[in-house]
Amino acid sequence: MIDTAQHERPALRHARFPFHYEQHQGGSPEAERLVFDKLARELAGVRRGNRHGGPAHLLRTVHAKPALGVDNARIRFHDDLPEALRVGYAQPGAEYPAAVRLADASGAERPDAAPDLRGMAVRVQAGPGGTHDLLTTSFPVSYAADAREYVAFAKAMGDAGSAAERVFGLLVKLPLAVGWSTAARMRRHVHTATRHMVGSLARETFWSCGAILWGDAGPVRYRLRPAPGSTPAPPPDRGDPGYLHRELTQRLSTGDVCFELCVQRYLDERRTPVEDGSVEWQESDAPVVPVAVLTVPRQDLEGAEACSAAHRVERLAFNPWHTTEEFRPLGNLNRARRAAYEASGAQRPGPRFPTATPRRDAVLSLPVRAAFGLVDRCVPWHRLPLPPVYRGGGS
Repeated sequence: MIDTAQHERPALRHARFPFHYEQHQGGSPEAERLVFDKLARELAGVRRGNRHGGPAHLLRTVHAKPALGVDNARIRFHDDLPEALRVGYAQPGAEYPAAVRLADASGAERPDAAPDLRGMAVRVQAGPGGTHDLLTTSFPVSYAADAREYVAFAKAMGDAGSAAERVFGLLVKLPLAVGWSTAARMRRHVHTATRHMVGSLARETFWSCGAILWGDAGPVRYRLRPAPGSTPAPPPDRGDPGYLHRELTQRLSTGDVCFELCVQRYLDERRTPVEDGSVEWQESDAPVVPVAVLTVPRQDLEGAEACSAAHRVERLAFNPWHTTEEFRPLGNLNRARRAAYEASGAQRPGPRFPTATPRRDAVLSLPVRAAFGLVDRCVPWHRLPLPPVYRGGGS
């Protein structure tokens, strides 16, 4: 067990002052919100001009192509959880049900062999204490340090349809917006993050990139890494556009898939910055402490029950702010996400059909049942493709 005593004194000194760790752009939350509103308008303009663009909300992640969606996972905290990390629902031996979604990061459905980041979203149902959403990606840092850089990148690349336009955006437009050294760092992160070929999502590590508060322990970054002892990843199947889902289907047909939830604890703003999402917290400075195990149980992902669960998970809108004050997200990018989710929440699509009376419902259901009966003779209902309306949400 890693000794965490070196962190306890500074964490306790600032335990009840989470804003001590944050530096709001413009000097106050109110001034920063005005900056976020301006950036959101700029990003909306980019998305309107890009016919492939998604919803015009700041930092809204699409993750259009899921590889896994289950709601029968479990997360269990270690019996020897360090005393300093025993906060809220994180208690020794505590176990909770969880929903898990694994997906590409792109907003467009592309072959699994295409360069891309991957994402894991976990919703922990912590009983009366509420839910806790953990959102992670397959790279330890964000290519953007803050919301301003994120929008600058989007504006530089928003109308880049051809390879020449993408090169011009990266080498000319982006440096003019953020400076040459910052643009070089952003290009380097994007290139490194997307060139990795994934053989199995069960063997990938996923990072939070940004920090969250962990009660009196102060800020942490967390990651989900493969638990020891699982089967190695096979070579990527470049000829199968959906091989990541099929690999998980095969893997889960023979055994559980487990990830370790680990945290790194805050030291200081130089070595473990809260506001800059582009800086990695080095393990030599902030040791990785395993705190829990997330288990996706063995199951048949092709069965009707699993397909129904996948549909339910697709309806979820994962949000890092779905948590308690003890575990609130920290940093510029997370605060921008909160503004984005608040804005998008009011504009989510409502029911797709008008409210029906019992008589109208009975009449309308007759042709619907007949149509499903015909379709089911050829393709079982649980194998039908998921409608695009379920692919929105926070992640």
